[in-house]
Amino acid sequence: MLSLEKTSVSLSDVLLAQRRLAGKALETPLRESRWLSDLAGVEVLLKHENLQVGGSFKFRGALNALTWAKENGIHKIWTASAGNHGLGVAEACRFTDSEVTVCLPATASPLKRERLRAYNVGVIQHGEDCEVAENYARRLAKEKKAFYVSPYNNAEVIAGQGTIALEMLAARPDLTTLVVAVGGGGLVSGVGLVAKAINPNIRVVGAVAANSPVMMECVKAGRITPVFTDSTVADGIAGRIDPDTITFPIAREVVDEWVAIDEQDILSTIFEFLDNEGMVIEGAAAVAVAAVSRKMIGIVPGDKVGVLICGGNIAREIWHDLCFAQFQKSRGL
Repeated sequence: MLSLEKTSVSLSDVLLAQRRLAGKALETPLRESRWLSDLAGVEVLLKHENLQVGGSFKFRGALNALTWAKENGIHKIWTASAGNHGLGVAEACRFTDSEVTVCLPATASPLKRERLRAYNVGVIQHGEDCEVAENYARRLAKEKKAFYVSPYNNAEVIAGQGTIALEMLAARPDLTTLVVAVGGGGLVSGVGLVAKAINPNIRVVGAVAANSPVMMECVKAGRITPVFTDSTVADGIAGRIDPDTITFPIAREVVDEWVAIDEQDILSTIFEFLDNEGMVIEGAAAVAVAAVSRKMIGIVPGDKVGVLICGGNIAREIWHDLCFAQFQKSRGL
């Protein structure tokens, strides 16, 4: 089964993914943010994947990958995730009748673990972090003759995420810049491939958490290399990447500019977004927003900037801690 995996992605793959997702994944809103537009001095539009099925863009890639697997006679699926990807795969199995097992690290949010258990999927906890959980899930998938679906290192996952760019540029073909949060690179690879295929002059900005700038540093080094990381509230884009990930060469080609957002700016942006847009977003989404609100990217008059709000799944315990910290800050404590 593993030999069926593709190692490249094309626009035709994304168009096929769009047909697979039709009627199942939501075509999420793309709307102007007056707040960010005023700050940037140009029109800024938000693509609300926080309103997607499962609360993040991950449902698109998961559904496309599981649909592809079903078309190829593969029904046993293993994956690993600390949150959004696992939820996306669990949602996707409702449409594909797949037999799914999700491996979670011990650090996974208790709330997301309970949400996963509400689905008809197997849930196994193993390891202290995502890297250990992923290696374990990959090994067991091989032993059980199942198919392992990576959160990012999978051509069909990347193609599914690319459907976001199809929607954005169909609605607003005049977009000049796209700002995308980057972790393992599945999202920016899919979005960047489509955007550059449609408009080679469009600028793609990759935004990383300064505490976990793995893809940015690897691209700068010209190879996948060990990168020091620290904990970040942007947990959806944190952690290491596979040494053979197909997202690395794609990200190196499609991302024109990189920015790193520090923790305080991520934290502040979560609350600023709530104040100005009336929505709670997760740390990974705040990274992309902060790239614009903190004026980290070059903008010229007439630019039309699309910011991808990748998800809104913030764990209750993290939200509680953030609110408490914000309360203390407001009181000068």
